[in-house]
Amino acid sequence: MIVADLLAEDTLQLRLHTPSSATRLDSRISWCAPTEVTDPTPWLSRNVLVLTNGIGLQAGDDRTWQAYVERLAAVPVSAVAFGTGTAHRLLPPGLVKAATRLDIPLLEIPRAVSFLQVHRYVTNVLQAEHYAARTRSWQLAEACSRHAASGASVRTILAEVGRNVGAPVAIMDGSGSVLAQWPAAVRWTGEDLRRAAMDDDERAVPLPMGGGSFQLVTRGKARDEPLATLLAPAASIIAVQLRSALQTTSHKQAQLQALLLEASDWQGVALEKFAGTFRSTGLEADQPTLIVTAALEEGRLADVWKIRLALQEVFEVLRMTVLGDLVVAVAQRPGAGSAQACGDGSLTASLTELFRSVVPDLPVVLKGLSNSPGELRLSLHHAVRLVREVSGPVMAADLDLDSVLAVAADQGARAGARKLLAPVVAYDQQHTGALLATLRTYLDSDCHPSRTCHRLFIHRNTLAQRIRKLESLLQVRLDTLEGQTACLMALHLQPDLHQE
Repeated sequence: MIVADLLAEDTLQLRLHTPSSATRLDSRISWCAPTEVTDPTPWLSRNVLVLTNGIGLQAGDDRTWQAYVERLAAVPVSAVAFGTGTAHRLLPPGLVKAATRLDIPLLEIPRAVSFLQVHRYVTNVLQAEHYAARTRSWQLAEACSRHAASGASVRTILAEVGRNVGAPVAIMDGSGSVLAQWPAAVRWTGEDLRRAAMDDDERAVPLPMGGGSFQLVTRGKARDEPLATLLAPAASIIAVQLRSALQTTSHKQAQLQALLLEASDWQGVALEKFAGTFRSTGLEADQPTLIVTAALEEGRLADVWKIRLALQEVFEVLRMTVLGDLVVAVAQRPGAGSAQACGDGSLTASLTELFRSVVPDLPVVLKGLSNSPGELRLSLHHAVRLVREVSGPVMAADLDLDSVLAVAADQGARAGARKLLAPVVAYDQQHTGALLATLRTYLDSDCHPSRTCHRLFIHRNTLAQRIRKLESLLQVRLDTLEGQTACLMALHLQPDLHQE
């Protein structure tokens, strides 16, 4: 019920005495408060309709009326309904001025209409609205429950809620970060959460998450029912879905963390053992598997939820874990719609674009679908390393030199690399030279002389002299792909050699 509804009710014969805007007349009335005290604010709550005869207030003192209305505006009240004919024959001019100045609708109740009639009308309408809202709220909750029981995503449930309230909806955390929303095209900010919390219609409904700070937020003009009443049961369904998502993706944590540790221990953990640990997570070794890694910044735990919910939109099986500031997700069995819509590569590319929209500045690496434990191990190694080098969501290449060298490099290969580079190391130690650093920079610069000189701050002739000396010590030609590859692999196999 809004203030304009009272004015539209012919039986009440109410008249508006302030130039109130349409927005103020659209203010919702929460309940009716008859009062004759000079300061009723300790007993009032937001959006009440104040009924008063003005008994005890000095009719000719504008300062008294100004102070009275200021106290009501601080609550704030939805309107003041002033009865004439009992204590005041006409509306006090000071009251009209104060209500106009503070933009509070002032309604006159004529002598022919009793307070009881106004009070009864407002109470009956509010009770009818409350019953209708309760009925619709449980109908909405039932629809959300059906979606949840069928395995629908949180986004699908939000769409049901949004269609019912007639407005965009989102799940936001206490910092204003959006976890999920409907429709996808709407842009939300922390300001939406702040405004919703201050809104008269309570457009931010807390999700009962057991200590969490998540809110179900609506925006814009929604239906007439009090949204807190309408959305409370649906908010409980959404909270259950979020908790279910957390439990579904977070069990088998010990096995998943062991898998991550084993992935990089190429010498100590055989592939057979790694595959056994992989199966212990509940994942299937013969199923294509997507790897997602993210470098989590402090205070951005909501980003973990965004990644989780986005992946659950696509995959039927999902495991996630957090190790320090590293988030790792392993997903299998893309949904029928996703699998039919695009192949492995385009599916990963689509997810990368999605992450660029929901977590644009978060370092995220997506590694395309792996089809065996051996390929998965390489993907994990690559994704965990690469996520430290990116500044936003990226799709990793299918093959990575570091990962290939890591799996192929046994003690013999490392010894061979050390022997190849030993003459250069010895020369630098004897002559306090910079040949090893020059070799690294030259290869890192794609063997481009000008770029190498620029990075080393040396003349081109100096670089040419050093290259000739390196070729003499290494017994390889650095102007050939074979020689460059041999040196590059040796440096990758001995990454700490320059510190000796």
